Amino acid sequence: MADHVTLKIFAALAAIASIWMDLRPKKRKQNADPVIAEADERERHTWRYPRWIVRTIQFVLGIWLLWEVVIFILK
Repeated sequence: MADHVTLKIFAALAAIASIWMDLRPKKRKQNADPVIAEADERERHTWRYPRWIVRTIQFVLGIWLLWEVVIFILK
Protein backbone atom coordinates (compact mmCIF):
# COMPACT_ATOMS: atom_id res chain seq x y z
CA MET A 1 0.00 0.00 0.00
CA ALA A 2 2.87 2.37 0.79
CA ASP A 3 4.21 1.79 -2.72
CA HIS A 4 0.99 3.10 -4.25
CA VAL A 5 1.05 6.23 -2.08
CA THR A 6 4.68 6.89 -3.00
CA LEU A 7 3.90 6.40 -6.68
CA LYS A 8 0.91 8.74 -6.47
CA ILE A 9 2.99 11.43 -4.75
CA PHE A 10 5.67 11.06 -7.40
CA ALA A 11 3.07 11.29 -10.19
CA ALA A 12 1.59 14.44 -8.65
CA LEU A 13 5.01 16.07 -8.31
CA ALA A 14 5.88 15.14 -11.89
CA ALA A 15 2.62 16.66 -13.14
CA ILE A 16 3.25 19.88 -11.21
CA ALA A 17 6.82 20.11 -12.53
CA SER A 18 5.64 19.48 -16.09
CA ILE A 19 2.99 22.19 -15.90
CA TRP A 20 5.46 24.64 -14.36
CA MET A 21 8.06 23.98 -17.07
CA ASP A 22 5.49 24.38 -19.86
CA LEU A 23 3.95 27.60 -18.59
CA ARG A 24 7.07 29.57 -17.71
CA PRO A 25 8.01 32.24 -20.23
CA LYS A 26 10.58 31.44 -22.88
CA LYS A 27 13.32 34.03 -23.00
CA ARG A 28 14.87 34.77 -26.38
CA LYS A 29 18.16 36.57 -26.56
CA GLN A 30 18.36 39.35 -29.14
CA ASN A 31 21.57 39.20 -31.12
CA ALA A 32 23.68 42.36 -30.99
CA ASP A 33 24.32 42.25 -34.74
CA PRO A 34 21.25 43.74 -36.47
CA VAL A 35 21.71 41.61 -39.60
CA ILE A 36 21.65 38.37 -37.59
CA ALA A 37 18.77 39.65 -35.46
CA GLU A 38 16.74 40.38 -38.60
CA ALA A 39 17.54 36.94 -40.05
CA ASP A 40 16.47 35.31 -36.77
CA GLU A 41 13.20 37.23 -36.86
CA ARG A 42 12.54 36.17 -40.47
CA GLU A 43 13.24 32.56 -39.58
CA ARG A 44 10.88 32.68 -36.57
CA HIS A 45 8.23 34.24 -38.80
CA THR A 46 8.70 31.53 -41.45
CA TRP A 47 8.38 28.70 -38.91
CA ARG A 48 5.49 30.16 -36.90
CA TYR A 49 2.78 27.79 -38.22
CA PRO A 50 4.73 24.55 -37.66
CA ARG A 51 5.59 25.80 -34.17
CA TRP A 52 1.89 26.50 -33.50
CA ILE A 53 1.02 22.97 -34.59
CA VAL A 54 3.69 21.46 -32.36
CA ARG A 55 2.63 23.62 -29.39
CA THR A 56 -1.02 22.65 -29.94
CA ILE A 57 -0.11 18.96 -29.97
CA GLN A 58 1.97 19.46 -26.82
CA PHE A 59 -0.93 21.24 -25.14
CA VAL A 60 -3.45 18.52 -26.02
CA LEU A 61 -1.12 15.74 -24.90
CA GLY A 62 -0.33 17.66 -21.71
CA ILE A 63 -4.03 17.96 -20.87
CA TRP A 64 -4.52 14.26 -21.57
CA LEU A 65 -1.51 13.34 -19.40
CA LEU A 66 -2.74 15.57 -16.59
CA TRP A 67 -6.17 13.93 -16.79
CA GLU A 68 -4.58 10.47 -16.60
CA VAL A 69 -2.50 11.50 -13.57
CA VAL A 70 -5.58 12.89 -11.81
CA ILE A 71 -7.50 9.66 -12.48
CA PHE A 72 -4.52 7.63 -11.18
CA ILE A 73 -4.23 9.73 -8.01
CA LEU A 74 -7.95 9.54 -7.27
CA LYS A 75 -8.14 5.73 -7.61
